[in-house]
Amino acid sequence: MALVSVRNAAPFSAIGRTVFIKSFAKTNITQAELNSIVQEVALTATITAIGAFTAGTSDVVNMIIEGADVSAITSVGSVTVADVAF
Repeated sequence: MALVSVRNAAPFSAIGRTVFIKSFAKTNITQAELNSIVQEVALTATITAIGAFTAGTSDVVNMIIEGADVSAITSVGSVTVADVAF
């Protein structure tokens, strides 16, 4: 039997809501900026998990979200939103 390795950056939905793994990137994200990002994402999606983060040092924070996809953040300037390949 052959094993196949597949990398996927598309949303996943087997049962229930669609799940996205997203990255939010900005140089030296502060705690206040992370709070604003989380509040904005939570307006349209359920946040299942937030990855490792150090205020003022981290440049990227990953989140697993369910429901509506998030493609942009308007509450904090210069945040790049991208799908995480898994």
